[in-house]
Amino acid sequence: MRPIILLNDPTDRAGVVVEASTTTLVNGRAVARMGDKVMCPHGACVIATGDSTTLVDGRAVARHGDKTACGSSLVATNSDTGIL
Repeated sequence: MRPIILLNDPTDRAGVVVEASTTTLVNGRAVARMGDKVMCPHGACVIATGDSTTLVDGRAVARHGDKTACGSSLVATNSDTGIL
């Protein structure tokens, strides 16, 4: 099971998820989706991959190991909830 990415989760290159759903929370934190913003050391980019079988607000949910547009990997800090 791959944990879901949430608002403020890091990337493997010192980035952080800065945008997520305003309607769906997991453990009190907003769920990140494809297209949500990530702030990396070089500047802003977006989440480029996600699970197209699990949608939040019509967008694929981001999981641990999914990529940003600049090639960083998302790192989940929540291991309680995931997607197979």
